[in-house]
Amino acid sequence: MTVYYLVTRYAKDDDQPLESTDATAVGAEAWGELLGMAPEQLTDVYPLTQEHAERVEQLTGIALDLERYEYFLETEAD
Repeated sequence: MTVYYLVTRYAKDDDQPLESTDATAVGAEAWGELLGMAPEQLTDVYPLTQEHAERVEQLTGIALDLERYEYFLETEAD
């Protein structure tokens, strides 16, 4: 089973994603460290907040515009 990590952007108060970026290359360890959990526990959808913004940009190059959008780390498995 392969697990994919996606950074997904939504308009505020909307449940339809505007854009999703595959950030699997960052790795489970880094995502787990960022969210304060063991990598094997990353099996859901996690909000990315101002607290995470700088590190997300360092890891992925994605600048979070939290004034206009909401961002989530979403996991998918095949």
